[in-house]
Amino acid sequence: MKIQPHLTILVLLLCFVLQTSHARVIHDTDTTKRLKFLIIPTFFVTPEVGLAYGVSGSFAFKTSFNKDSLTRTSIIQGIGFLTTRQQNVQAIDASIYFPKENYILLGQLAHSYFPDRFWGLGPETKDKPFEHYLYEQYFINPHLKKKIAKHLWIGALYEFQYVNKISGYPENGKFDTAPFKGKKKYQVSGAGLSISYDTRNTTFWTSKGILITSQFTNFRKKIQSDYDLVKWITDVRYFYELNKSHHILAMQFYNYQTYGQTPLRELSAFGGSNNMRGFYQGRYRANSMITFITEYRLPIYGRFSSIIFGGIGDVYNQYSDLSLSNLKYSYGAGLRFSILAKEKLNIRVDYGFSSKFNRGIYVTFGECF
Repeated sequence: MKIQPHLTILVLLLCFVLQTSHARVIHDTDTTKRLKFLIIPTFFVTPEVGLAYGVSGSFAFKTSFNKDSLTRTSIIQGIGFLTTRQQNVQAIDASIYFPKENYILLGQLAHSYFPDRFWGLGPETKDKPFEHYLYEQYFINPHLKKKIAKHLWIGALYEFQYVNKISGYPENGKFDTAPFKGKKKYQVSGAGLSISYDTRNTTFWTSKGILITSQFTNFRKKIQSDYDLVKWITDVRYFYELNKSHHILAMQFYNYQTYGQTPLRELSAFGGSNNMRGFYQGRYRANSMITFITEYRLPIYGRFSSIIFGGIGDVYNQYSDLSLSNLKYSYGAGLRFSILAKEKLNIRVDYGFSSKFNRGIYVTFGECF
């Protein structure tokens, strides 16, 4: 992989942001409130998309007065992009914190047209050869949380995914013969509950606090799902600032499990920019997966920061399938540039490595976790 063109693109983007990142500020009648808009051309690189280009926008705001320490900054982000691999994605992601965070509204709305890759199922698939296939999907996921005690929320959520196209895979190949559901057009619809304990001081570049989330979603034919299955996600994150030096130790334990008739787009997808960097997202697939990632984050100068990271994990169908001798690992380093300085919303560049065939550079927005 040639890194130099990617870094050139990053430099051009940073130059643009340096000129425009003093986000447009709008004051209403209460001068302690601020709304921040940021719209920039977007270029990023991951192993899954190659080079992507498009437009990204963010709308950051407080639902209460600006200096309210009990309410974190809300943000609504939108992105639309095309890629050199003929993919296109449009998505809106929202995290809205109501006053004193008595309620938190999370939401995702997305469309994806995505030529992808498939290596097979299970933890022992070979790096080569892989097969190509194409999917197109629409995704909706609103999630409302209510505070029931200090730092503790319960939530209700809904997930709808409509996969209106799956094609392009060879007849009688790995994809065609693999024992999973959803090789043709399908939809899944599920309702769920969540519980979370959250003491983080901020959501973008957390320096201290803990997040513990457990989320359970039940997909049933009675609510317009083509398959009956259950999805259970456990996400534990820990952040610790070392001696007030702004050096941060960050850790994440993540466990994704499905039971029942699990279709293609609900299978675990090991790797990617928000999990085991260095592995193509979906390099390993199974009903479930488990990962543990550690980052060391440190400031450089002004808006620039850096990280080093490492992770281990694997996919599985049952816990008995897991083996210490078969765990996958990756490690790497990264650079950060803050486009919203106060909120620490970053452009990030990470390079993850595991092996000759499992490595990659990631130029994107926000943190891995």
